[in-house]
Amino acid sequence: MAEYRRDKRVDCDETCVLRMGDFHHVAAVKNISFGGALVYFYSSPPRLQSGDNCNICMIGEFLCEYSCEVVRAEAPYIALTFIGMHKFKAVEH
Repeated sequence: MAEYRRDKRVDCDETCVLRMGDFHHVAAVKNISFGGALVYFYSSPPRLQSGDNCNICMIGEFLCEYSCEVVRAEAPYIALTFIGMHKFKAVEH
């Protein structure tokens, strides 16, 4: 079966945190596009299935959180589609 994608994906290996309710899981983004990301879990991934919602944060120059929907879950990978983005302001001391 051929895969059809709307957006070009870029390989990466950035640490992220997947948040689902009060639970946080450290993972790595293996590839990303404007539409979504493939996330790899170092330890046992959370029990997610297609259609579940979660958020991921990637910490870098800016702190952003992406609202996501799970498209595919095949341990240790989870494919996500972005459904929103939130930027957090830096706190000055």
